[in-house]
Parts: sequence; C-alpha cells; structure tokens
Amino acid sequence: MTGWYTCSILPSWGLPDFFYLPDSAPEPIPQEFLADIRRFSREVIGLSLYDYQIQPLRPIINSVFQGLGHEFLLVFSRQSGKNEAIAQLLVYLLNHYHDKGGSIVFAAIGDGLGRGIRRLEERLDNRWNRDQWRKKGRPSRRILGQAAVVFISSHPQTAARGETADLLLVIDELQDQDLPHIEAVFTPMRAARNATAVYLGTVRTRHDALWLKKEELERQTVQDSFQRVFSAGPEVVTLENEQYGRFLEQQIRKHGRSHPIIASEYFLEPLDDNSGLFPPRRLALIRGSHERRRHPSKLPAIALLDVGGQDEAATDPLAQLHNPARDYTVCTIVEVDPTADRTEPIYRAVDIFVDQGSRHFESFPGRPALAERLLAYLEHWQVALLVGDATGVGEGLCGWLSSRLSSGQVIPFKFTRRSKAALGAAFVTLIETGRFKYWSGDQEQQGSDGFWFWTQAAHCTYDLPAGGSFERDLRWYVPPSARIATPSGRKPVHDDRLISAALVAEADRIIASGGARLGQAQSSIIAAVDPLEDLSFS
Repeated sequence: MTGWYTCSILPSWGLPDFFYLPDSAPEPIPQEFLADIRRFSREVIGLSLYDYQIQPLRPIINSVFQGLGHEFLLVFSRQSGKNEAIAQLLVYLLNHYHDKGGSIVFAAIGDGLGRGIRRLEERLDNRWNRDQWRKKGRPSRRILGQAAVVFISSHPQTAARGETADLLLVIDELQDQDLPHIEAVFTPMRAARNATAVYLGTVRTRHDALWLKKEELERQTVQDSFQRVFSAGPEVVTLENEQYGRFLEQQIRKHGRSHPIIASEYFLEPLDDNSGLFPPRRLALIRGSHERRRHPSKLPAIALLDVGGQDEAATDPLAQLHNPARDYTVCTIVEVDPTADRTEPIYRAVDIFVDQGSRHFESFPGRPALAERLLAYLEHWQVALLVGDATGVGEGLCGWLSSRLSSGQVIPFKFTRRSKAALGAAFVTLIETGRFKYWSGDQEQQGSDGFWFWTQAAHCTYDLPAGGSFERDLRWYVPPSARIATPSGRKPVHDDRLISAALVAEADRIIASGGARLGQAQSSIIAAVDPLEDLSFS
C-alpha cells in the first residue's frame, strides 16, 4: 500500500510529521478491528480467545478507557489461558494508545517477568505490529509508538519505585506476592491517572495475598454489584475447550481428584481447606483391609529404610538412652501387587522393623549391631529392592547392606529440601489414586507400630513458601513440639514411620522407569524320572 501517512500509525523514530511509505510498509489496523477485543483477538492476533477470557477483558478495557481505576482479579484453572488473555489485552491497549501515549506496568517475581515479556513479544509479532515495536532497558520496556509496557520485579528486595502506570497495573502470581509491599510500592503508581489494576494468580491458601485481595474485592461487589473477581474453573473451561477436558481427566487419573495440585491449581480450592497433609479423608484412603504379616508371600517385597541416629548408651542393653527423643531407624516392608485391572501396581505395607539408637556396626553381648539385624530381617523377607535413606549416617549403612544383600538391589535416597518435596508430592499421588495401603487391625492399640504410624500421619503438617510449587517446594513434617499422652507420660510423635512409608513413592518411580526388576526366587525339588519305566522287554 503506497501513500503518505502521519507518524501516528507507527512508532516515533524522529521521522517528519508526514512521510512516504513504500509498498512493503504494513497497513494500519482497521478501526473495526480495534472496536472490540474479540475481533481484535481473531483478526489481529490470529488466536481467538474463549468467552471466559473475553468476559473479564471487556470491563477491564472500559475501566482503562474511562479512567475508572477499578481493580480486578482473574483466577483461572492452571494452563487455561489467563496470561494469554492478558498478553492480548496489552497488545490491544498498545495499539489503542500508540499515538496518545501511556504506560502499563507489569510486575512479577522471578521467572514470571521473563514469561510475561516473551508472551507479549510473541503477540506483537502479528502482521500489523511486526517490526514496529522496539525494546528499551532499565527497566525493561516494550514500546509501540508512544505507548509502553514496563516490566518490573515485584520482589520486596528489588527497588521498584519511580514508575508510573498511566493506563494499567498488572500484578502476576499474586499468591506469591507480599501484599504490604504491593500496596506500598505499586499501588501508588496508579495515582496520577487513576489507572486500573489487574491481579492474576493461582489459588493456594486462605491466608495469602490472592485470597485476601479476593475477599476485599468481593466485599466491594456486595456493596455496588459490580463484578471484580472473575474465576474460571474446569467446569467453565472444558465447556469451550474439549482438549483441556481430556488433559484434565488424565491429570486426575494420574494424581487423584483431591491431590493438592489438582484441587488448588485446577479446581481453585485452597490447600488449607483440609488441615494437615493427611486429613481424615486421605487417612481413610491409606487404610488397607489386610492385617500385618510376619512372613513373605508369593508377591515380591520391597523394603523402605529411614535411618535414625546412634546413641552413645545403646551398646548397653540395660542403660537408658542419652537422647530418648531420638528418631528411630524404621524399615517398612511393602508387597507389590501387579493387579490385573490397572497398569500400575498397588503397594501394601505388611510389616515393619523398628530400632531406636542402636550402634550401626558395633555389637554387644545380647545385642547384635543394627546392620546385622537389618540384614537378617531383609533376607527373611527376600526383598527384591531396598530404597534406603543415605543421608548423613545412613550412607554408610546403605553401603554396607548393598555389599551384602543377596536377594535384591539397594537404591540410596538422599534427603534434600527439593527431594523431600518431590517425595511428598509423589506419595500423596499414590494415596489419592488408591495405590498405597497400610495394614489395619492395631491402629487403636496404643503404642503399637500401627498406632504410631497413624499418629505420625495425623500430626503431619505442611506449608509452601512464597513463590513455591507443590512439587518442588512442599515442606511437610511432624512439628518437633508434637507430643501425645501415653501411659508412661507425654512422648514425642516423631516422623520416622511416616518417612519410611513415603519412600514407596521413590520405589514406584524406580519400578515405573524400569530401574528395578521384581520377582522372587523359589527352590523346588524335581521328582526323579526312571528312564526305563516306559520300555517293554517282551
């Protein structure tokens, strides 16, 4: 398209007021495409938004155009397109204000900034805006004409003052933000032009910044009937996106409907709706219909070892432990049942070995070393696989067992903050999908092994740090202060039996990846055959 055009349709690069464009110059966006965000999405971006994405964008755009200064919160199911909707909104506003000018501030923590920048650049790469926008740093900006999106870290330790949000303020992943910091540093950026604010996030707990903002905005809606909070759960998303529905079905089969990841990130249910990592409903899923057994069966067995510390007095069978609160060494035996009606096996805890404070490699008359007793126990159960705690003092014990255990292989597991988080998330998945069962029958008998397992599970709490994910940053533990009353006084609850059982998730990962072969070797006597029995000498 050849002709004379004003600078208002292209970025200002110091060109004269009127200039001649060659045939290769892009056409201006038709006004009818700019009249409505739905048509803009379809005709300009080339990626149509769904109705549940369009619904909040229209009042947001009206608030920006009218300078109403409203605040909005968007809470969508995971991967259902809230950030896509915001990226297209930003491109839409940049095109509307490229001549008049204005600033949009986009704030996020960590990787959220990079994702926001990349998505905006991808959506600016359309036939009308391609090669027309430019970058500028300190802070990072994406500019179209006289309008710009400014990207700023919202981390409390980052200096972020001094910017102005003329048109719009966007705060991403609000559940990870420090709300007082947002109110002190970012909210004032809206003051000069009464700019609109949009908050995005994922449901996590009822005490984080997202939930507090949600309650605040909902109280305002009660007063004036103007909708500020827009939620799109799976029941809404799947009506318009069948592929999302199929994906969610797979995730539910994999993790279980009530897994914290599924409940919070997809169904928008706060994690703290249930107290503790193992609320009564989840404990009921763990409880098996089988009783404890002392001897192996035809099913292959695996062992799960959590190693406790040694006590200086433990070589004397008559002495009191110097540290009676010391964690126990616990080895849980789990049988692997390859059921015919599902592809993954079911794991049933059937027995347990428990020791408190014994020296790992030192014997005493009447008290063999812990390592020797453990080896005899494992050989009795003919375990095909041992997953052992190889953190600290456990490393030597696992190494010694690996060199002597003839019936199976030893896989060391080192506990770190990340590895324990992943173990906890995977353990919950096994429980929610009905694949881990603990024996029943002695759970009400105070002081029994079953009693202590269920007590530890019931006392297990958890939390997520700001910006963390359930799979990577889950912190789950029995509080050190947890005590229960027993006939011999109040005793610490510990977490050793629970940690030992949770190692089944690592065993499952190894088995699923083909890293372990399960089976049992059984000896039998073949009856002798008389080679002359069928011969005839008549």
